[in-house]
Amino acid sequence: MGKPKGTVLKQKIWGELMGSVKDLAVKKPASEKEMGLGVFHFTDDYSVFDYGKMPDIIPHKGEALCRMAAYNFERLGKNGINSHFRKLVSGNEMEVNLARVLYPQRGELKPGMGNYLIPLEVIYRNSLPEGSSVFKRLQSGQTTMGQLGLKRMPKPGEMLDAPIMDVSTKLEETDRYLAWKEAAAISCLSGNETEKLKKTALKVNDFLNKRAKKIGLEHADGKVEFALDPKRRLVLVDVCGTLDEDRFLLHDFHISKQVLRDYYKTTPWYAVIEKEKADGKGKGNYTVPPKLPPKLLELVSNMYKSVTEAWIGKKIWGAPKILEVAEEYKRALERGFK
Repeated sequence: MGKPKGTVLKQKIWGELMGSVKDLAVKKPASEKEMGLGVFHFTDDYSVFDYGKMPDIIPHKGEALCRMAAYNFERLGKNGINSHFRKLVSGNEMEVNLARVLYPQRGELKPGMGNYLIPLEVIYRNSLPEGSSVFKRLQSGQTTMGQLGLKRMPKPGEMLDAPIMDVSTKLEETDRYLAWKEAAAISCLSGNETEKLKKTALKVNDFLNKRAKKIGLEHADGKVEFALDPKRRLVLVDVCGTLDEDRFLLHDFHISKQVLRDYYKTTPWYAVIEKEKADGKGKGNYTVPPKLPPKLLELVSNMYKSVTEAWIGKKIWGAPKILEVAEEYKRALERGFK
């Protein structure tokens, strides 16, 4: 099935909401008093380090993300968590309700409004990997253990006694971490609404932890996004619990988009784009990234397919088991993916 008819938006009106791996066909625009209607089309594109669309496509990645996200929305709905998900249209398309995108920094968002994307990303963390931004922010004094709800300094990689949450901006040029008081203020949320948002994010995290454990994975961290409907009821939006939004581990081995980040960190391209960013040249768009080695591309495609099939409990492609993909990846890594 091709892309749905309608006005297809790619990083335009919906800006950061779409990213570079999903298209949105707007069937009916959202208004102040009524949610809109749209169809997400998940592509096989990928992005790392805020670069935008990378030079390869990962076969079946879009369908894997779509099916995994749809499964999560359906299960979360049965657990009392409302979302904008309506139905799975095809393997890589889902129909969703749409909220307005209003920018606080432009003065578009006012107290008492309804039907808008909450301009925040809520990040839950069940463990902190080596090099985590949390350690850096603690060391620099940008945050404290008390603010994060930590009773002691955790070791890299260890599971936390209880998940911690961060919150960052969503619709600014560069995302920045916020204190919850500021997050509520720029989002025009009351104290009760902010607490409900936090509790709902933790419920999503708990569901993902249990589902991951059932298929032999550890759920390290991830993010969720929300909107308020016309009656200011909380609605889970975008997608959650996929290999692009969240990080999963198998015996300390990454089973997520992190494997792509890890590969590109070994290339000269990564050092160049980091320097470009430091020099104020934007997000590294001045240097073209190299293509992935064919073997790595094959393995990453199998990773997305194998996790999706295990997660939803349904064979779609007849992919290898997750453990088989992980073991083959380790062997290929030792050979330099040759």
